[in-house]
Amino acid sequence: MTYRLWWTVGYVCTSEKEFRATKHRLVPAVYEMLDDALRRANQVGRAGGVAWLIEGDDKTRMDRTSISNTLLKRGGELEPQANAPPGRFSN
Repeated sequence: MTYRLWWTVGYVCTSEKEFRATKHRLVPAVYEMLDDALRRANQVGRAGGVAWLIEGDDKTRMDRTSISNTLLKRGGELEPQANAPPGRFSN
């Protein structure tokens, strides 16, 4: 299963209409899990960008509004775990 995230930073696209017109020229970021795509969308938003669309092989389709609403509800659980204990490696 793959999920494709289309996002922009800066003034590449400032409206949904501009995004639709330029989507064919943008290269989506591809993730194996929806949570990973949402995690990246959250990072993009915090960096001043816009996560425009997530599409999945399973017919998932989340537009900008759906992504924002999901991140409002689940943003905290999608944050990377900064205080996670380091893994153990055998020598």
